[in-house]
Amino acid sequence: MPGFNGTGPRGMGPMTGRGMGYCIIPLSTQEEDLDYLKKRARVMREELEQIEVRIRKLEKPRSAITKE
Repeated sequence: MPGFNGTGPRGMGPMTGRGMGYCIIPLSTQEEDLDYLKKRARVMREELEQIEVRIRKLEKPRSAITKE
């Protein structure tokens, strides 16, 4: 986008080039980005909790064996 004005190459409009750069027109709003990031963070926290539960389960037998 030579002029960075949203017109694309040769003034044909956005998304009409070779895909080598980025379009100046945003694909999502700040509010949509914030909502997406909050949802992603929630999913990541849930995944982390599942991982930590699995770790605790795997460590239990090990600690029981070393006490004997």
